Amino acid sequence: MSSLPLYFPQGFSLPQALLCANLVESAYDQYTQWQTQGKPRRPQDFTWQTPDMGGWRFSAPIWSILSELHFLNESEPFGFAARDPQGEVYLVFRGTESVQDWLDDLDADQQTYPWQPGLGSVHAGFLKLYGSLRDLALQAVDSLQPGGQLWSCGHSLGCALSSLAVLDLRERYPDLPLQHYNFASPRLAAPSFADSYNGLNVPTYRVVNDSDVVPEVPPGVTGGWLYQHIGLAVTFTASYASIEDNHSMADCYLYALKNPNAPMRQGVTVAVPEARVAVT
Repeated sequence: MSSLPLYFPQGFSLPQALLCANLVESAYDQYTQWQTQGKPRRPQDFTWQTPDMGGWRFSAPIWSILSELHFLNESEPFGFAARDPQGEVYLVFRGTESVQDWLDDLDADQQTYPWQPGLGSVHAGFLKLYGSLRDLALQAVDSLQPGGQLWSCGHSLGCALSSLAVLDLRERYPDLPLQHYNFASPRLAAPSFADSYNGLNVPTYRVVNDSDVVPEVPPGVTGGWLYQHIGLAVTFTASYASIEDNHSMADCYLYALKNPNAPMRQGVTVAVPEARVAVT
């Protein structure tokens, strides 16, 4: 099956997107290490082997402390901050491990963004999760003493976290340039919030597989709520056999960034997903 190449809007950097994507993969590796160690619920009981990247420094893992959303399964590491040899700092978040669980448990109510009045409303579940790790995320960035460009990045649910973090990073470090690269982002907020965010002029690039269902949730009209994406879409088409394959950070999105002119893996069986995984 043929695939459509990536479309690059003005200002988008493919090497930078690849770096951000690889850092997000390291956040998933952090989660795998946590699983291997028996899913300790206390940060002091988890030993993270940081990525082998010469000259880079890493913060302690960023933990969520939320237990009300059962798909998060209580406290767990959700990412980290990293500083490159030039002093640029990256704030990095992974998504959930089960796409189907994420879709099943999606709560699409909205809540007013609380930390900067007047910006509008965002997805209540995403906001609750971000609130549970916000202080640790900002402490992680502070611990690396950023001295150059700031970057926020994430995949899937982690995109919602990285998007909300942009507002805090901009306020905390007003004199440092800031950019945002995310992958497979769901819709985050009401149109008023999206307009406020886009008006900040923080370069935000949302890499999207047209065959991935996650960027289509919540629907633009969800009950009595309206939802809208933020930033500029960087689109490609790669249609595999399942929701998980179309959404995978490593096998879909990272592969596409490494092969922008032919972003779909060849020799992969492509089939129509079974009806039981259809999203309604």
